Amino acid sequence: MSWPELPPREELFSRLSALREALRLATLDGALVTHPLNIFYFTGTLARAHLLVTEREVRFLVFRPLERVRRESPLPAEPFRSLRKLPEVLREAGVRRVGLEFAHLSHRDFLRYQDLLQDFELSDLSDIISSLRQVKSPYEIACLREAGRRLAEALSEALPRLRPGMSELAALAEIEAALRRRGHPGLTRSARGNEFATGLLISGPEAVEPSYMVAGEGGPGVPGFPCGASLKEIQPGEPVLVDLAGYFAGYYVDQTRMLFFGEPPREVREYLQAAEVLISAGERILRPGIPAEEVYYRLREEAGSLGVEEYFMRHSEERVNFVGHGVGLCVDEDPPLAPGVKTRLSSRMTLALEPKLHIPGVGVIGLEDTFLLTENSLEKLTPFSPNFIRLYSSGFTPD
Repeated sequence: MSWPELPPREELFSRLSALREALRLATLDGALVTHPLNIFYFTGTLARAHLLVTEREVRFLVFRPLERVRRESPLPAEPFRSLRKLPEVLREAGVRRVGLEFAHLSHRDFLRYQDLLQDFELSDLSDIISSLRQVKSPYEIACLREAGRRLAEALSEALPRLRPGMSELAALAEIEAALRRRGHPGLTRSARGNEFATGLLISGPEAVEPSYMVAGEGGPGVPGFPCGASLKEIQPGEPVLVDLAGYFAGYYVDQTRMLFFGEPPREVREYLQAAEVLISAGERILRPGIPAEEVYYRLREEAGSLGVEEYFMRHSEERVNFVGHGVGLCVDEDPPLAPGVKTRLSSRMTLALEPKLHIPGVGVIGLEDTFLLTENSLEKLTPFSPNFIRLYSSGFTPD
């Protein structure tokens, strides 16, 4: 397949049409989009800009980089250097009630807009755009499939290079190199302010160490980045958890696999079997119409029936109250599969499912895959071998 470098014109116009309909339902006169990633979603280019969308017009007001924006986006862009001109722009467009992305504005910036636009009624646009981004188009689904394919290809290349005694950071670097040769930027975007490279690689009992992130695993990391891979040397027989974000054209998939040098101990294999049961149960639970929180509660109940509830998504005294999340332009988008989240899952959502066990003295054990929900089935977008992987000097073998 020949891939376009940027979203097709028809794709962007369809997104703008959906935004207009959402504005109509919310009785808003217009949307003023400022978050760079949402700018990318609607225009096809990343920019520091204001995108004004009303029923009648679209104005792309660009601070920088103007010339690149004009090359990459089909929307006509105009230079915009002063916020003081915003009231005039809104009046010219006939806007009285305007939506802003409150979730992405600092308090300082919010106060600035509030002062500047005091003659206008401001409303929060954050949930509207989040809802639009949760349901994927055929173009987005194709990008996600390609991200999963490239991730699988990179792992097939990199895993034979891993050896016991390597540090976690060195092992992760081998995988990162293979991913970057396939177009991964080396940065994984987070909707929740977390800081990621391509992912996490953690091994043995040290993997249970909690981090500052609300995540399905932790790890010691390095000073200043206390999460994920460290200088710890990987030992034969201990569980190695590899949580990676595949990437293509702005879109991410999320995947976790378990690796071992040689044979894991019997006790560990029992936990591995429980992890397989948990993710299989999650696949049966995921379907359109189910509230996001129900996925969490039912998987926690399944963990109880397996006798591993005390380890389920738990770092010692700190439980992580989710078992998955949306993926797309960020690796951790809405909706989280977590208590209190009433959002009903729908067809064409893409969701990562990651039930994990945190076992003191052993490590973190679990699997994760990214799925596309359809009306009647699930499609797995992370095709790399779903089983536990044994590494040998001659390469790797699916268990």
